[in-house]
Amino acid sequence: MLIEFKVTNFRSIKETQTLSMVAGNATKDKELESNIFDSGIASLPKLVRSAVIYGPNASGKSNLIAALAFMEGMVCESAREAQVGEPIEINPFRLDAASRNEDTEFEIHFLSENVRYQYGFSLNAERIKSEWLTAYPNGKAQNWFERQYDASTERYEYQFSPSFSEGKARQERAKYTIANNLYLSVAVQKNSQQLLPVFTWFQKKLNYILSMNHLGDGRTSRMCQDTEGKKEVLAFMNSAGIGVKDFRVDKVSFTLNDLPADFPDEFKQKVLKDMEGHVSFDTKFLYQSNDTKELIPFDLSDESDGTKALFSFVVPWLQMLKNDEIVFVDEIDTSLHPLLVQHLVKMLHSSKSKAQLVFTTHDTTLLSQRILRTDQVWFVEKDKAQSTQLYSLADYSPRKNEALEKGYLSGRYGAIPSLSELDFYGE
Repeated sequence: MLIEFKVTNFRSIKETQTLSMVAGNATKDKELESNIFDSGIASLPKLVRSAVIYGPNASGKSNLIAALAFMEGMVCESAREAQVGEPIEINPFRLDAASRNEDTEFEIHFLSENVRYQYGFSLNAERIKSEWLTAYPNGKAQNWFERQYDASTERYEYQFSPSFSEGKARQERAKYTIANNLYLSVAVQKNSQQLLPVFTWFQKKLNYILSMNHLGDGRTSRMCQDTEGKKEVLAFMNSAGIGVKDFRVDKVSFTLNDLPADFPDEFKQKVLKDMEGHVSFDTKFLYQSNDTKELIPFDLSDESDGTKALFSFVVPWLQMLKNDEIVFVDEIDTSLHPLLVQHLVKMLHSSKSKAQLVFTTHDTTLLSQRILRTDQVWFVEKDKAQSTQLYSLADYSPRKNEALEKGYLSGRYGAIPSLSELDFYGE
């Protein structure tokens, strides 16, 4: 479960911005009790199941998701991909000289295997500057390790606590950690069992959908080849009012006939070898005829963009609920009707899963205290320095039953486009 994420000096984000999933006292409405859940940790408040982020175009909504994705990529890939002397592709805030030369920093609080962790690091294009991990296995802080670069000696200083009980292996793994590696990543690669739950959380619990239109239908089509899997897909689609009766999915293997007629002969065999074992799917939606009651097939390409997006979304959605994942979706309302987005959010809130959904949208129909708590609603806008600012609707303490959608569109909470009138001249 995600508790809190902080990022400083990343793309359009200059000052530290914090996204919190901790449930406050935003509302005591019992109708919204299902929107939050108990973390299972006595010292930790309840957490919200979902969070929505509003803001005008180019305000930095996507950059917040990109920041967490970058952090995850560093954890999962730095020990495997980074080479000695290779620069880190980090993009700090560039609209003032100080930020361009300052470090970028990430910190995250989360639960993994019923233990709370606080992990973070700072870096620039040249190296990791600092890295730290604190665990709370018994509700009390244990500073497992801290790594700090000393510019005067051009060396890293490590501090390990007795509670990080992997003996001499701790220092041995530090020797293998080069400037553009995270110690967490290297230690797990070198078989650290104590750090494995932290690494695994990044690797298996975080998921991102940066475009609903580019998900692809392959995974859902593959799922439909299994009888039980098909039942789950049908149930999901029809809960959204699609009305499909069945699916027919055929495997399609690559052949030379799939190549253009003028494709050079000397490359055909190489392409055929490269594509060996590659399988795509021909997926049909089967609808019942009104008169004969027979099932009439429709190609997936005949379906609306919304239906195709929903079909592609089935697998990540079901995996999120089954595996208690945290899924970030950028512009979830792309191709999806506002009522369908509401349906998905309510489905999550009513589930027994401890999954969490964070998404950006321009769909203001969700701005209702009958659907979301005020501590689930976040806004993003840029200040005069063009730096992204993230803040919660709960900061405004709106009245019970206040018309949130109307208030937002009228500018009461900020985070709306700043539009200027245009004069059009005819002859």
